[in-house]
Amino acid sequence: MIFGLQMAFWGLNGFFNWVTIPPSPPVIEKFVEACIETRFIMPTTKVIEIVSGLLLVLGIAVNLNLMLFAPIIFVITFLHLLHNPKPWGVVVPITLPFAVVIGFHLPALFAGNF
Repeated sequence: MIFGLQMAFWGLNGFFNWVTIPPSPPVIEKFVEACIETRFIMPTTKVIEIVSGLLLVLGIAVNLNLMLFAPIIFVITFLHLLHNPKPWGVVVPITLPFAVVIGFHLPALFAGNF
């Protein structure tokens, strides 16, 4: 539930800019700017974060929503691990809750219960 709220919040923040994101290393900034400039990748990602996050909070299609989050979390995690000299401020609050939720739902994911 907390992970779903967190992702819905950051998805909404992508549209309303409530919280200013601190600057990242130049490589990450270039990647984010490229995603914004496409006018497709970033809005799509933010909509997935909002909708899937709220559905997780409501307990609807949990495994499907976790599968939708997997590539987003993968990109965030490894982008920061590879290009951020201090990645833990981003990786821990995003990746750790996702890993915990995945851990609880892993048997159902392998069983194909979406």
